[in-house]
Amino acid sequence: MTDQPNIVLVTYDSLRADHCGFMGYDRDTTPTLDRMAEEGAVFENAVASGVPTIASMTSVMTGHHSLASPEIGFNTQQREQVTSRPTIAEVLSDAGYSTGALSPNPPASSYFGFDDGFDWFEDFLAEDDGVLERAWNRVFQRSIEGGGLATYARLFKNVATKDEILRPWADFYDEILAWREQAEEPYFLWVLLLEPHHPWMPPAEYQQWSSRMDKYRAFRQYYEMFTGGWTPDFDAGERERLVNLYDDSIKYGDAFLQQLQTDLADDDPVYLVHADHGEEFGKHDRYGHQADLYEDLVHVPLVVGGSVDRSEPVERPVALRQLAPTIAELGGASHPYTASSLFAESERPWVSSKVFAEGERRVAIRTESEKFITEPDREELYDLAADPDEQRDLSAEHPETAEAFRGTVDHHVRTEQEKRSIRSAVAELGGEDV
Repeated sequence: MTDQPNIVLVTYDSLRADHCGFMGYDRDTTPTLDRMAEEGAVFENAVASGVPTIASMTSVMTGHHSLASPEIGFNTQQREQVTSRPTIAEVLSDAGYSTGALSPNPPASSYFGFDDGFDWFEDFLAEDDGVLERAWNRVFQRSIEGGGLATYARLFKNVATKDEILRPWADFYDEILAWREQAEEPYFLWVLLLEPHHPWMPPAEYQQWSSRMDKYRAFRQYYEMFTGGWTPDFDAGERERLVNLYDDSIKYGDAFLQQLQTDLADDDPVYLVHADHGEEFGKHDRYGHQADLYEDLVHVPLVVGGSVDRSEPVERPVALRQLAPTIAELGGASHPYTASSLFAESERPWVSSKVFAEGERRVAIRTESEKFITEPDREELYDLAADPDEQRDLSAEHPETAEAFRGTVDHHVRTEQEKRSIRSAVAELGGEDV
């Protein structure tokens, strides 16, 4: 036996906070997570540190913001963002943990270095052991780097074979249990689930709000979203179809958590359950989860449950980049992360998110009740308490508040730039990352 707890990190791709029952949603989409929330710690203002998956999960795994400068390409140097820093899997491995992970989403795969520190890492990428496999790897690489026709080829293959984002959790669940059977305790397990990610294909037995035909009618809408810059002109009925499919898929993903809790009951692990980002359904004339910073995308569910003595809800804003130091401290491991634990009282009442779109930096500062978004050609200020849908920009009405936030952003960006310069200097000297 060991005093170090088993730790399970479950990531739901594209799960909005306001579509979870414990966050006030009126549909029973997350019954298992709701029960965990009743007994564990709920972080009511959890904020993704980046959008989309690759930026968010880089922050989760390394405790650092992803894409810290607009010069860094989304693909060409993204792997270095992960591999040049100690991941939480590496930290726990050094502390004596067995480490295993399963991620069917390519932006959170070994292709980008997310396997660093894991004894077992399954991402279902094709093995390079034949002509077809090598050809498919080239298609995959071109599509992940924005390769036009290669992207369509990849999507067609996924639809035909139920691969990558269309792989249901029931197809790979036994692989998780097989790893657990041979892993020594204490262990750290990370699983990324794609059920809330479009295209939504919930099994028939989980279609409570959608119909069988909805799954296939929606493919025309996915095509319009994908080819129309994610700004399709859907009517109310078309939007409702997508939301119904989304909610049914969330409930199917929640069933995974129930099954995992049952099968790991004797291990008594600590669970950390979160989403990497959310999903837009037309509120700002956009669908999907492209690089933006509205609450539909950055406000995510976060629950810590299981064998952890925490039950009070946390209202102050927290960032997903705080997951790495939290997991390290739960495991009794020394770590290099500068971000504080989720359970530490923060000295600053805000958290930040970042995205990069076509080389432009976008930064959002989030407090409990206010939101400031800045990018090169515009600024937006919202009172989230009075305007949770972010429909009324107050930056012109309250210039002094916008100026205060602007100063916070400038300080934050300068700090990140200084850290990057120090990291470069230390790396040249062959030292440890900071």
